[in-house]
Amino acid sequence: MKQRQITIYFFFISLIIWAQEPVSIHLTEVNGLPDIEFYDAIEDLENNIWLAGNKGLFRYDGKEYVSYSHPEKRGRSFFNLKLDHKGRLWFNNIAGQFFYIENNKIQLFVDVQNRLNGALADYEIHEKYLLIRVPKATIWIDIKTKEVVYTTPNVSGTNIGYIENNRYYYVANENKFQYQDLDTKEVHKVVKTPLNLTKKYPGFTHFYKVSEGYLLLFQSKIGDQKSLYHIHNETLTPLQLPTELQKIRIQVIQEFDKLFYFATMNGIFVAKRSGNQLKVITHYLQSYAATEIIKDFQDNLWIPTLSNGVFVIPNEGLQAISNERRDITVLEKKTDSTYFMGNKKGNIQLVNLKGTIKETYNFNDISTIRTLDYNPTTKILYCNSDKQFLKYHTEKKTINRIQKRSAAKSISHIKDDLYLQSYAHGTFYGNDEKLKEINPKRAYKSIYSKQKNKAYIANIDGLLVYDSVFNFQKLIQHQGKPVFSFDIEEAIDGTIWTATYDNGVLGIKNDEVVAVLNTENGLASKAINKIKTDGKNLWIVTDNGLQYYKSDTKTFQTLNKRDGLLSYNINNIEIFGNEVVFSANIGMFRFNKLTIFKEWNTPQAYFTNVHLEETQVPLAAKYSIKQQQSEIEIRFNSKGFQSDKFVTYEYQLKGFNDSWNTVDKGQLAVKFNTLPAGNFTFNLRAKNVGGTQYSEIKSIQFNITLPFWKQAWFIACIMLAIIALVILYFRRKIRIRETQKNKELQQLEIDKQLVNLRLENLRSQMNPHFIFNALNSIQEYIVLNQQSLASTYLVKFSRLIRTYLEQSQEKEITLDQELKALNLYLELEKVRFEEELSYTVSIAENLALESIKIPSLFIQPYIENAIKHGLHHKIDNRKLEVTFKKENEQLLCEITDNGIGREAAQKLKENQAHYYKSFATRANTERVELINKDRLEKIKVNISDLTNENNQPTGTRVSIKIPLKK
Repeated sequence: MKQRQITIYFFFISLIIWAQEPVSIHLTEVNGLPDIEFYDAIEDLENNIWLAGNKGLFRYDGKEYVSYSHPEKRGRSFFNLKLDHKGRLWFNNIAGQFFYIENNKIQLFVDVQNRLNGALADYEIHEKYLLIRVPKATIWIDIKTKEVVYTTPNVSGTNIGYIENNRYYYVANENKFQYQDLDTKEVHKVVKTPLNLTKKYPGFTHFYKVSEGYLLLFQSKIGDQKSLYHIHNETLTPLQLPTELQKIRIQVIQEFDKLFYFATMNGIFVAKRSGNQLKVITHYLQSYAATEIIKDFQDNLWIPTLSNGVFVIPNEGLQAISNERRDITVLEKKTDSTYFMGNKKGNIQLVNLKGTIKETYNFNDISTIRTLDYNPTTKILYCNSDKQFLKYHTEKKTINRIQKRSAAKSISHIKDDLYLQSYAHGTFYGNDEKLKEINPKRAYKSIYSKQKNKAYIANIDGLLVYDSVFNFQKLIQHQGKPVFSFDIEEAIDGTIWTATYDNGVLGIKNDEVVAVLNTENGLASKAINKIKTDGKNLWIVTDNGLQYYKSDTKTFQTLNKRDGLLSYNINNIEIFGNEVVFSANIGMFRFNKLTIFKEWNTPQAYFTNVHLEETQVPLAAKYSIKQQQSEIEIRFNSKGFQSDKFVTYEYQLKGFNDSWNTVDKGQLAVKFNTLPAGNFTFNLRAKNVGGTQYSEIKSIQFNITLPFWKQAWFIACIMLAIIALVILYFRRKIRIRETQKNKELQQLEIDKQLVNLRLENLRSQMNPHFIFNALNSIQEYIVLNQQSLASTYLVKFSRLIRTYLEQSQEKEITLDQELKALNLYLELEKVRFEEELSYTVSIAENLALESIKIPSLFIQPYIENAIKHGLHHKIDNRKLEVTFKKENEQLLCEITDNGIGREAAQKLKENQAHYYKSFATRANTERVELINKDRLEKIKVNISDLTNENNQPTGTRVSIKIPLKK
């Protein structure tokens, strides 16, 4: 046997005990608590938590804190939270004002400041009366009238007492315990003799409701003297207070599960009654002045304090052994009640389940302890750190240092002095003297199964199996792929459990995967940190909690932050029968696995508000909404501490889609951007994370109505209107076509008439008389052998005839063309009159002859009339003047002759045997009328007679005004 090479230092510290108390969640202003100084707390019938503090009254609904105030309140603090028979919350202040909550608002009930003299009064609520403790009496205020209707005199103490079975119980003068009938007002003694008090206390009395009756506490001002009685069936039984409570001021007493909880200026004391004695079984939050302690519907303990906010204890069974030990790296069980604990500083301690440090070992190593393995048969503890590997005999106190072996990933006992050891550079087996390599690759964990005589090694190749002499047997696969794992444990039934990186936890029997634990069948998370077997069962550390898997029932139980688990970064677990100890990055913890798991009540969901088109509307059971305004957001919540993190919601929009949909984690609202018309029911239900029981379904109905333009009556009207419009359209189109056709016919008729009139004008211009005269003139030139004149005259005559024929084909001609024709015509007429006709054609210089358009064959007939009817009958001095000028955007043509006048000409016509009616005059008159039909600006013709001073006719003037086209 090797000699001890170095002296070890160990200390037997038998009485050092780490403080153990339930894990609590400390709420302060940092995480949203609106105050840190609280005087009272209560849970209402809807599971809201109400806190009365220095800054006022606050309600916690599972998600946020809401502050309540009243405009007439004096001061800002509230006290004495109580519920009446209707579930309304009552409270008061030092200023003597009494309030209650109704319709989510504070209502001021009564102000009795003048009766209290600045004292904070206790009170009781009855269906008919508000009973208020005033100095030396109790006043009765009628709930309906708010008037003082009765006064009970000779009341002692400070607490008002309590009401039960229509009786008001209280302490009277001389410490007499009695009651008063609320109907008859008769007073009766409960006990005939005074309370057995060794000293007359200065009036501080408190009554507390317990499961059987009430507790009556007498206490001095500073709490150094007190007496406690149990009242049951009107019998007073003295109770012996524990020594720890005899000199501490007690704020409140509550009873939960047959245990008495004392909220004191030095934290919470939990005591158990045995006969007439109370014995303290635990004391926690010792540094805080607790003012109240309540338990909510999920069994969370709420503890408001006088200056340090509020503590919430989700699970009293989860005990913090020491929150100072945050450097623990490994735990190793020694006995059923002790374990070794190694840390990052190279220290190892032996600790019992009560937290007592039995021994501390210092092996002159300041590096991190990586692995511990204790052999109860040989009493040897194998210890491996980042710098050394040694074995320590716990009874002989001897050390054997093993060189060149450090930073082991795992150590597993095989038999005698043989161990299986895994490192970053491979896996080995052997004893202190010699190690033999099994596999050279990087390993994460290895175990040796004594049930199967096999070794299981998890390395970079996967999960490998070796036989008892360490020959390779098999690479375990799952779904045709290697199993890459980092932790291995063997259960008592031979199941090999392994934690994988991406396939959950696998159970292996006969080297085949027989069980798969994943998120689909209950695993809290794919991210697994560690596993530990417990008999046939398994503990699994995930990123979402610590889970206990029961292999027989294939069910999970989960501890998470809602249960008080402060960290999921758990690195070690050890099992001691029903006790479980684990270390995390924030300390050491302990619990009893039989009592740790709470049955969380199924949360009840409720609607908080509804938004329509991003505007909040009053909460209602039914809404009628127009479709164009059907952007709906429904917000909801559930009561309970941390419910926003540990409650999941599902919704259904019945009438649209009857399937249930899961709301995304952390979301407390569902939004519909638009919905079709119809009747829909929005259903909501909730359940705890990992739970199976759903809450009662909450519903809101929505009646989505179509806009009027989508409703049947409107569509029918639109269809009828469309049909009517179509009919009107086609009728109008037909009418337009008919009108157009008529216009076209009229135009054709006009064109026909115009053609006829042009022909008549042409005929007038080419009348036989003119042609006969022209031909006679030509014949005369020929007879007289004036060939040149005959030829010239003939050329002009032919040119004029051709011009008339060409112009007769056009509706309009230029002014230049008209002038050329007129000049030819006048030259011929001058010859015919044998040079007895004098004419002039005057043209204004501002006239654009080539661009001004006038009706064809239009001017000449008027000149012809002037010659034929005015100048023809005059013997000599025949004169004709024709002028063209521009006047007011009109072409003004004036034809002036010095003939005999229209009246004399008409008489000559009538006396002729063959009366000749001028074609030109009639044709031009009708033509002007036809042309003007299609013109906005009309052609105007005015014929006027010229006279001298004696009113004798001197000629005729024709004025023609033709609008110029722009």
